[in-house]
Amino acid sequence: MIVEVCSSSLKGVKNASFAGANRIELCSALELGGITPSKGLLEEAVNLKLLDIHPLIRPRAGHFTFTKEEIKIIEKDIVFANEVGCKGVVIGALTPEFKIDIPLMKRWKELAGSLYVTFHRAIDVVVDPNTAIKQLIDLGFDCVLSSGQEEKAVDGLGKLTTWQEEFGHQILIMPGSGVNASNCELFKSVGFRAIHLSGSISLPEIDLPFGVNKNLSFLTQQLNESDFSKIAEVVSKVKS
Repeated sequence: MIVEVCSSSLKGVKNASFAGANRIELCSALELGGITPSKGLLEEAVNLKLLDIHPLIRPRAGHFTFTKEEIKIIEKDIVFANEVGCKGVVIGALTPEFKIDIPLMKRWKELAGSLYVTFHRAIDVVVDPNTAIKQLIDLGFDCVLSSGQEEKAVDGLGKLTTWQEEFGHQILIMPGSGVNASNCELFKSVGFRAIHLSGSISLPEIDLPFGVNKNLSFLTQQLNESDFSKIAEVVSKVKS
């Protein structure tokens, strides 16, 4: 079973690799659902040569209908991911009607070239997911990351299982959101071939010296990191 870890730091990439994960979805700002990692982080993650790096290409948080300016940024980031040596990209865009933006996805797939292409959790807000998955198959996408249109994948297991049975022989259906050691075996038992998790823990806060304004929210925001032990526990359960 493929174990994909969503990580936002080099330490997290190392932890995932040493724990036995297969690949990384690299992003920043996990607390926002993830946005595109910086070029510096992306390049350094690739240079570690530990795991295949698949960056999330998403210039901002929020919905998945992008402006012309945002589309230009996304397309430059896809090209850079290819140039820097990534093995895949994680992309997605919808029309204002919350359907797959077919012309845009066709163009982005072409820009990705030979990279492995995952359609991200924009699938969880489309109005007709069955049609959307068929369209992604026709476009040549390799994988769909989804929680089954629920907040957590365990709650969307019904839809996910239906998609796996109907489309799993044509595209990889990868459950993600809330996947952990307590439920990972459930996804394996019903036939999924991949899971997606962050396996993260909260990092300790730093001590603030006297005189620093402790009420500044940007300074006290909680930091998280993919944890070796959490990932290793999942790996041991789904790869045994």
